[in-house]
Amino acid sequence: MNPVTPPLSNRPKLPRISIVMPFRDPGASYLDRALASLQWQSEADWELIAIDDGSSDGSVDLPRLNDDPRIRLIRHERSAGLAARLNEGVSLARGRYIARMDADDIAFPHRLQVQADYLDAHPDVDLMAASVLMIDDAGAAIGVATSPTDHDSLVRRAALHFPMPHPTWMGRTAWFRKHPYDERAIKAQDQHLLYRAFRSSRFAAIGQPLLAYRYAQLSVRKTLLGRYHFLRAVWANGSPADACLSTLLHAAAAVRDLLAMALGRDRDVIRRRVDTIPDTVLDEWTRLSAQLRAARN
Repeated sequence: MNPVTPPLSNRPKLPRISIVMPFRDPGASYLDRALASLQWQSEADWELIAIDDGSSDGSVDLPRLNDDPRIRLIRHERSAGLAARLNEGVSLARGRYIARMDADDIAFPHRLQVQADYLDAHPDVDLMAASVLMIDDAGAAIGVATSPTDHDSLVRRAALHFPMPHPTWMGRTAWFRKHPYDERAIKAQDQHLLYRAFRSSRFAAIGQPLLAYRYAQLSVRKTLLGRYHFLRAVWANGSPADACLSTLLHAAAAVRDLLAMALGRDRDVIRRRVDTIPDTVLDEWTRLSAQLRAARN
């Protein structure tokens, strides 16, 4: 007997946006603030696919994570890594668009609406990002990392870097399913994917900061692993000339980062990559930070 297809009016309404957020031991206070920033969005038509990749810090028991029907919590006892969990989230997504966010970052109130409206108005764009406000562990603002807004500028230095912060991504669900993350990539999973996809895709970005991006201190392991996995993508998918150029550029950048770490000047590397914070952005962040602190008290 063939199953009966329910009338359109009886089918469950699908969300406009599916947010994919894998996490592993993010810290309850960080995760709670990230979730609050999503619940306060001007765009309410979303689902959050929160995937616990084997946490042991108790963060999965947060009331905010378990009390909102828009949040789908997927729990795993063992870690499979970020790329595998991202692919899992993409496979579970029901929305027209997929958005990325990390469990220790904070979305500005109009983030989802601005990006989804942009994708509605630009059907040729597959994936977009946004500029970010860099913050430290205490939430103090460091500077703005500004992304170019057009495709050609975003891919201009493809041999070295795509200035598209991963937690700000929003794109079409079909694009994410066509371009899965490489589960062998331990670091730089986003850059690896972008290099494989940029020749057949159309990118864009919003110039205004839409996310507070928590600064991650440089480490030898992260620096070397990230550059190694990016170079894997270049050597597998680029021309020999591109691969050689990329290797030279990444070697020089790695030496710079390693020297900065050895001299205790790694924060200076970050500061050279950011711009002065506009007063409007700083005021918005000050108000949002105060609301987040009040919500925890």
